[in-house]
Amino acid sequence: MIQNKTQTKKAGLTARQLRFIPFILSAASIEAAAKEAKVGRATVYRWLKEKHFREKIEQKRQELFTEGLSRLKAATDKAAQKMIELLDSKNDNTRRLAAKDILSFALKAIEAQDLEERIERIEEILEKRFIS
Repeated sequence: MIQNKTQTKKAGLTARQLRFIPFILSAASIEAAAKEAKVGRATVYRWLKEKHFREKIEQKRQELFTEGLSRLKAATDKAAQKMIELLDSKNDNTRRLAAKDILSFALKAIEAQDLEERIERIEEILEKRFIS
């Protein structure tokens, strides 16, 4: 395969491939991404056979996912405050639903914490048993 003049040494990808990555991450399909980016479908499928290209796509996908989780975590306090405010609503049904949701979320958090502690204890036991 002939390398493009714009080959980037660090990533092993061409500038054209790097420009295409946001399209494939946001499009509903490979074909839609190719059309939007004005890159031939055959070219995209050829690129997808390249390990470095697939790895870069996965890296960018993970970065987007992590950014999204960070935004959700940042909004958690605001959402919790809104649920607490709804407990003082004039509407009985709204108060009931807010209370139900708060209790449900609290129970799920307790269950998750309990499971995490149990898994940690099991891992410690297994580690002592098989490593010692």
